[in-house]
Amino acid sequence: MNIVVCVKVEPDLSMLSASDWQAAERGDIPYDFARWQLSGFDQSAAEMALNLAEACLTLLNVGGEQITPVLKTLLALDFQRAVRIDAMSEDLRFHPDAIAALIAGFQHQDEKAGVIILGPQSSEGQNRQTGPLLAEMLGWPCITQVCDIGRTEDPTLLRVVRKTPEAVQTLTVRLPVVLVAGQAAQDRLLRIPTLKQKLAAARKPLDVLRAASLAKLPPVPIVTLALKNSRRGAMIIEGGSPADKARTLYTGYLKSRGNR
Repeated sequence: MNIVVCVKVEPDLSMLSASDWQAAERGDIPYDFARWQLSGFDQSAAEMALNLAEACLTLLNVGGEQITPVLKTLLALDFQRAVRIDAMSEDLRFHPDAIAALIAGFQHQDEKAGVIILGPQSSEGQNRQTGPLLAEMLGWPCITQVCDIGRTEDPTLLRVVRKTPEAVQTLTVRLPVVLVAGQAAQDRLLRIPTLKQKLAAARKPLDVLRAASLAKLPPVPIVTLALKNSRRGAMIIEGGSPADKARTLYTGYLKSRGNR
């Protein structure tokens, strides 16, 4: 079984100060000093693939050279191949259609994968569209909110567990298929490679492909970025006993919400 795991290596935005975010309005957020890492979704996607015994695993990423150390760490975890698509001349954070086109171009060129697994969103774009768009471009079915995958006796079938707010579903799907990790999978943290594995991975090659060889990307300039004011209003209930305050809170603010 050939599986491609698509991951997004991104900066830890929690390390940015308020002054760093002010630069966002100029379209330039300085995060060279930030730690580069995988999101919880992408860790879950990689771990689910690693749990499939005897699978041929390929790691795929769209990014620049600064993410190489993270890819090398992942390459130490039994991934047979790591591929980086170099599209740094374009800012693709808010263009899931372009990312999906590059992944689809890789699949058309490689033509080996029967399963493509990816996370639903990045912390920067938060688009939640790449997986469905990729499935549409490939003509494959797409299953979201996936929390576990497993083999069946038939090598052309895959057992997929997905968790929705209403139920936990166990599906048997025929390959090829696009799988998108869900919220429930985030408790599945990625395993940590040993020092011996890291030293062995340091000698493994990292394939670099030019984006132009996979898909024709239209110009995708960012016109402007604006900071969103997420501060909320507050009111202090003063005077009276705790019971009086609770009554004021209920009658003045909570009761009307319950009647909606």
